[in-house]
Amino acid sequence: MILIINTALAETLEIILAQNAKDFSVKKFGAAGHQSEKLLIALDGFLRLKKITPQKLTGLGVVSGPGGFSSVRIGVVVANSLAWALKIPVVGISKNNFKNNGELVSRVCQKLKAGQNDKIVLPVYDRELKIKKSN
Repeated sequence: MILIINTALAETLEIILAQNAKDFSVKKFGAAGHQSEKLLIALDGFLRLKKITPQKLTGLGVVSGPGGFSSVRIGVVVANSLAWALKIPVVGISKNNFKNNGELVSRVCQKLKAGQNDKIVLPVYDRELKIKKSN
C-alpha cells in the first residue's frame, strides 16, 4: 500500500492510499491555512477508516511543492519521517508535474517501481523565503 500526502494546495490537504496506479482512494480535508495542524489527525483517521496500519505501507509519495512555506514543509517532513521510521522508500513529486490525482498516483507508482527513491524529499516553496538574521 502506498501513501501519498499533498499539503501543497491552498485550501485543502489530500491523503491518498493506493494499491497501484489504478486502484486508489482519496480523502480531502478542508484545511485553509491549517494543514500543519490537521495533517496528522487526518492521516490517522484515514488509515483507521481504511483499516491500514503504518506497517502495511510499502512506499510514500509527497507533493513537494510549490506551495506555502508551512503547509509544504509539514507534508514533506511527515513523509520523510514516516519513510525513515518505517524503512520504506519516499518520492517527491512537484505539483507542476501532474494535473489530477490519477496522474499523481501514476507518477508516484512509476518512480517507486523504477527505484527512483529520494533519500530525503526537499520542499519547494511558491516564492523566495524571506528569512532574516536576528540582531
